[in-house]
Amino acid sequence: MSEVWSSPGTWTHEQWLVASILGFIVLAVILVAYRLAKILRSVNKKRELPSLRPGRRPRG
Repeated sequence: MSEVWSSPGTWTHEQWLVASILGFIVLAVILVAYRLAKILRSVNKKRELPSLRPGRRPRG
């Protein structure tokens, strides 16, 4: 198996296709995990309330 990975010049079209698809899947998983972590961080961050003047507050 290590002989195959050490000489990509001898790969067939099918092997290149499989390697490309696996690379794309790995990249997509890393990107989705990064975006999910970014979203979860922003959800946990405390938001500042707007400083409204007393006369401008909506009546509720």
